[in-house]
Amino acid sequence: MTTLKTISLAGLTVLVLSSTLLTEVSANSLFAKSAPMSPIGGSQTSKAPNYLGASIGKTTTDDFCQDLNACESADQSWKAFAGVRVNDSIVLESGYVAFGKQSGQDASGTVSQTTSAYTATAVVGLPVSDQIEAFGKAGMARWSVENTNSSGTVVEDTGNNIMVGAGANYDLGDNMGVRAEWERYKDIAIPSTQQTGDIDLLSLGFIFSSL
Repeated sequence: MTTLKTISLAGLTVLVLSSTLLTEVSANSLFAKSAPMSPIGGSQTSKAPNYLGASIGKTTTDDFCQDLNACESADQSWKAFAGVRVNDSIVLESGYVAFGKQSGQDASGTVSQTTSAYTATAVVGLPVSDQIEAFGKAGMARWSVENTNSSGTVVEDTGNNIMVGAGANYDLGDNMGVRAEWERYKDIAIPSTQQTGDIDLLSLGFIFSSL
Protein backbone atom coordinates (compact mmCIF):
# COMPACT_ATOMS: atom_id res chain seq x y z
CA MET A 1 0.00 0.00 0.00
CA THR A 2 1.23 3.58 -0.66
CA THR A 3 2.91 5.76 1.91
CA LEU A 4 0.42 8.53 1.07
CA LYS A 5 -2.54 6.38 2.12
CA THR A 6 -0.85 5.46 5.40
CA ILE A 7 -0.08 9.12 6.14
CA SER A 8 -3.67 10.10 5.31
CA LEU A 9 -5.08 7.49 7.69
CA ALA A 10 -2.77 8.58 10.49
CA GLY A 11 -3.58 12.23 9.89
CA LEU A 12 -7.33 11.71 10.04
CA THR A 13 -6.99 9.71 13.25
CA VAL A 14 -4.90 12.45 14.86
CA LEU A 15 -7.51 15.02 13.82
CA VAL A 16 -10.27 12.99 15.47
CA LEU A 17 -8.36 12.62 18.71
CA SER A 18 -7.27 16.26 18.78
CA SER A 19 -10.76 17.53 18.01
CA THR A 20 -12.15 15.43 20.87
CA LEU A 21 -9.99 17.26 23.39
CA LEU A 22 -10.77 20.66 21.92
CA THR A 23 -14.49 19.93 21.77
CA GLU A 24 -14.65 18.92 25.42
CA VAL A 25 -13.07 22.22 26.45
CA SER A 26 -15.42 24.20 24.19
CA ALA A 27 -18.46 22.25 25.35
CA ASN A 28 -17.72 22.99 29.03
CA SER A 29 -17.62 26.71 28.24
CA LEU A 30 -20.84 26.58 26.25
CA PHE A 31 -22.82 24.73 28.87
CA ALA A 32 -21.96 27.36 31.45
CA LYS A 33 -23.73 29.91 29.26
CA SER A 34 -26.47 28.12 27.34
CA ALA A 35 -29.02 25.29 27.34
CA PRO A 36 -28.06 21.73 26.30
CA MET A 37 -27.60 20.98 22.63
CA SER A 38 -29.45 18.39 20.58
CA PRO A 39 -27.91 15.27 18.94
CA ILE A 40 -26.60 15.08 15.41
CA GLY A 41 -29.54 15.66 13.10
CA GLY A 42 -31.51 17.18 16.00
CA SER A 43 -34.23 19.80 15.82
CA GLN A 44 -32.31 22.63 17.50
CA THR A 45 -29.83 24.91 15.73
CA SER A 46 -26.89 23.83 17.91
CA LYS A 47 -25.85 20.20 17.70
CA ALA A 48 -24.08 17.97 20.20
CA PRO A 49 -20.28 18.25 19.90
CA ASN A 50 -19.68 14.50 19.93
CA TYR A 51 -21.40 11.10 19.90
CA LEU A 52 -20.93 7.35 20.19
CA GLY A 53 -22.71 4.76 18.05
CA ALA A 54 -23.05 1.07 17.28
CA SER A 55 -24.63 -0.71 14.30
CA ILE A 56 -25.33 -4.19 13.02
CA GLY A 57 -25.64 -5.07 9.36
CA LYS A 58 -24.73 -7.32 6.47
CA THR A 59 -21.65 -7.34 4.28
CA THR A 60 -21.13 -8.53 0.72
CA THR A 61 -17.57 -9.27 -0.44
CA ASP A 62 -16.77 -8.96 -4.17
CA ASP A 63 -14.76 -11.69 -5.92
CA PHE A 64 -14.25 -13.91 -2.85
CA CYS A 65 -16.34 -16.69 -4.39
CA GLN A 66 -14.34 -16.80 -7.61
CA ASP A 67 -13.46 -20.46 -8.39
CA LEU A 68 -15.24 -21.69 -5.23
CA ASN A 69 -18.36 -23.86 -4.92
CA ALA A 70 -21.20 -23.64 -2.37
CA CYS A 71 -19.81 -20.20 -1.54
CA GLU A 72 -21.42 -17.50 0.58
CA SER A 73 -19.93 -14.02 0.11
CA ALA A 74 -22.29 -12.28 2.58
CA ASP A 75 -22.40 -12.41 6.38
CA GLN A 76 -23.63 -10.55 9.44
CA SER A 77 -21.41 -7.74 10.70
CA TRP A 78 -21.19 -5.07 13.37
CA LYS A 79 -19.37 -1.83 13.98
CA ALA A 80 -18.75 0.78 16.69
CA PHE A 81 -17.89 4.41 16.03
CA ALA A 82 -17.37 7.84 17.61
CA GLY A 83 -17.77 11.28 16.10
CA VAL A 84 -16.48 14.77 16.94
CA ARG A 85 -18.32 17.73 15.42
CA VAL A 86 -16.25 20.39 13.63
CA ASN A 87 -19.29 22.55 12.80
CA ASP A 88 -23.02 22.11 12.08
CA SER A 89 -22.26 20.29 8.81
CA ILE A 90 -18.99 18.39 9.31
CA VAL A 91 -18.06 15.60 11.72
CA LEU A 92 -14.77 13.71 12.05
CA GLU A 93 -15.56 10.06 12.77
CA SER A 94 -13.47 7.01 13.66
CA GLY A 95 -14.56 3.43 14.21
CA TYR A 96 -14.03 -0.31 14.08
CA VAL A 97 -15.84 -2.71 11.72
CA ALA A 98 -16.05 -6.52 11.90
CA PHE A 99 -17.17 -7.74 8.47
CA GLY A 100 -17.97 -11.30 9.48
CA LYS A 101 -16.88 -14.50 7.74
CA GLN A 102 -17.12 -15.73 4.16
CA SER A 103 -16.59 -19.37 3.17
CA GLY A 104 -16.74 -21.71 0.20
CA GLN A 105 -15.48 -25.03 -1.15
CA ASP A 106 -12.57 -25.63 -3.48
CA ALA A 107 -11.39 -29.00 -4.84
CA SER A 108 -9.71 -29.91 -1.53
CA GLY A 109 -12.08 -28.58 1.10
CA THR A 110 -13.33 -25.40 2.82
CA VAL A 111 -11.82 -21.96 2.29
CA SER A 112 -12.83 -19.19 4.71
CA GLN A 113 -12.00 -15.56 5.31
CA THR A 114 -12.61 -13.00 8.07
CA THR A 115 -12.03 -9.26 7.68
CA SER A 116 -12.02 -6.25 9.99
CA ALA A 117 -11.03 -2.59 9.70
CA TYR A 118 -10.31 0.58 11.65
CA THR A 119 -11.67 3.70 9.96
CA ALA A 120 -11.13 7.47 9.97
CA THR A 121 -13.62 9.51 7.93
CA ALA A 122 -15.08 12.96 7.37
CA VAL A 123 -18.91 13.05 7.48
CA VAL A 124 -20.80 15.88 5.78
CA GLY A 125 -24.44 16.29 6.84
CA LEU A 126 -27.42 17.94 5.14
CA PRO A 127 -30.60 18.57 7.19
CA VAL A 128 -33.74 17.22 5.51
CA SER A 129 -36.17 18.09 8.31
CA ASP A 130 -36.11 18.90 12.02
CA GLN A 131 -35.47 15.23 12.81
CA ILE A 132 -33.72 13.84 9.71
CA GLU A 133 -30.19 14.53 8.51
CA ALA A 134 -28.78 12.94 5.32
CA PHE A 135 -25.02 12.56 5.06
CA GLY A 136 -22.15 11.45 2.90
CA LYS A 137 -18.77 10.25 4.13
CA ALA A 138 -15.30 9.48 2.82
CA GLY A 139 -12.03 8.48 4.42
CA MET A 140 -9.52 5.71 4.96
CA ALA A 141 -9.77 2.16 6.29
CA ARG A 142 -6.92 0.20 7.85
CA TRP A 143 -8.06 -3.36 7.10
CA SER A 144 -6.92 -6.79 8.19
CA VAL A 145 -7.78 -10.09 6.43
CA GLU A 146 -7.29 -13.62 7.72
CA ASN A 147 -7.73 -16.38 5.13
CA THR A 148 -7.77 -20.10 5.92
CA ASN A 149 -7.27 -22.42 2.94
CA SER A 150 -8.53 -25.98 2.54
CA SER A 151 -5.35 -27.42 4.12
CA GLY A 152 -5.79 -25.33 7.26
CA THR A 153 -3.01 -22.86 6.46
CA VAL A 154 -3.78 -19.32 7.64
CA VAL A 155 -2.63 -16.37 5.53
CA GLU A 156 -2.97 -12.81 6.83
CA ASP A 157 -2.81 -9.50 4.98
CA THR A 158 -3.25 -5.85 5.99
CA GLY A 159 -3.45 -2.57 4.13
CA ASN A 160 -4.92 0.91 3.82
CA ASN A 161 -7.59 1.88 1.30
CA ILE A 162 -10.34 4.38 0.64
CA MET A 163 -13.88 3.96 1.94
CA VAL A 164 -17.02 5.95 1.06
CA GLY A 165 -20.59 5.91 2.32
CA ALA A 166 -23.97 7.61 2.58
CA GLY A 167 -26.95 7.41 4.90
CA ALA A 168 -29.28 9.27 7.24
CA ASN A 169 -29.71 9.96 10.96
CA TYR A 170 -33.13 10.20 12.65
CA ASP A 171 -33.33 12.12 15.93
CA LEU A 172 -35.33 10.28 18.62
CA GLY A 173 -34.84 12.97 21.25
CA ASP A 174 -33.18 12.62 24.66
CA ASN A 175 -29.75 12.61 23.00
CA MET A 176 -30.50 9.45 21.03
CA GLY A 177 -30.85 8.76 17.33
CA VAL A 178 -31.08 6.02 14.70
CA ARG A 179 -28.64 5.71 11.81
CA ALA A 180 -29.07 3.80 8.53
CA GLU A 181 -26.19 3.73 6.06
CA TRP A 182 -24.36 2.11 3.19
CA GLU A 183 -20.57 1.94 3.03
CA ARG A 184 -18.08 0.62 0.48
CA TYR A 185 -14.55 -0.39 1.43
CA LYS A 186 -12.34 -0.38 -1.65
CA ASP A 187 -9.74 -2.89 -2.86
CA ILE A 188 -9.37 -5.19 0.15
CA ALA A 189 -7.02 -8.11 -0.51
CA ILE A 190 -8.37 -11.65 -1.01
CA PRO A 191 -5.39 -13.91 -0.11
CA SER A 192 -7.05 -17.03 -1.53
CA THR A 193 -7.07 -15.54 -5.05
CA GLN A 194 -4.21 -12.99 -4.82
CA GLN A 195 -6.75 -10.38 -5.97
CA THR A 196 -8.56 -7.46 -4.40
CA GLY A 197 -12.28 -6.83 -4.01
CA ASP A 198 -14.66 -4.29 -2.53
CA ILE A 199 -16.75 -4.92 0.59
CA ASP A 200 -20.22 -3.34 0.83
CA LEU A 201 -21.86 -2.88 4.23
CA LEU A 202 -25.53 -2.07 4.88
CA SER A 203 -26.17 -1.31 8.55
CA LEU A 204 -28.67 0.05 11.07
CA GLY A 205 -27.77 1.31 14.52
CA PHE A 206 -28.13 3.80 17.36
CA ILE A 207 -26.30 7.04 18.14
CA PHE A 208 -25.85 8.37 21.68
CA SER A 209 -24.95 12.06 21.80
CA SER A 210 -23.01 13.59 24.69
CA LEU A 211 -23.59 17.00 26.24
